[in-house]
Amino acid sequence: MYIRSQLLKEHSRANAVAIADFIGADPGRYADLMHYMLDGEHRMAQRASYSASLIGESHPQLIGPYLRRLLDVLDQPVHEADHRNSIRIMQYCDLPEPLHGKLIGTMFTLIADPHRSIAQRAFAITVALRLVQLYPDLIPEFRLLLEDALRVDPGPAIRSRARKALAWLGEHAHQRG
Repeated sequence: MYIRSQLLKEHSRANAVAIADFIGADPGRYADLMHYMLDGEHRMAQRASYSASLIGESHPQLIGPYLRRLLDVLDQPVHEADHRNSIRIMQYCDLPEPLHGKLIGTMFTLIADPHRSIAQRAFAITVALRLVQLYPDLIPEFRLLLEDALRVDPGPAIRSRARKALAWLGEHAHQRG
């Protein structure tokens, strides 16, 4: 009941932090929050996604049961914040091998889409880099994608993450093949 009343209270960083602090590392409370994020009406989902992303950073072990649904959110016509926070969460959690193909395809598509928000694309670069490190055959495609993203008027977050990813790719290119 506390989570619902707090989500209805207001949409602010302070409130999102208060909810995240209340939930902590409690899987039951996190399940309640994820219910609002994944099954709630759009305003509740948007607010819940902010707290869920804060918790995902500090307690990534809680995300596992929800990762597939978070990935599915990216194909749904929901608020941009739901997409952004779903991708943000994926930066921190374990990415199970059965989802790697879909994750790579989705992250590459997000990075390439200039109509997506800067934050979505920047977070997608981080998730994609984690996966490319496991699949070095994808390095040339990822490099081209990043170089293209840098040409399409990126914001500072994309520039920073793309340059860091390209630096990593440059340092590890000899490991390919």
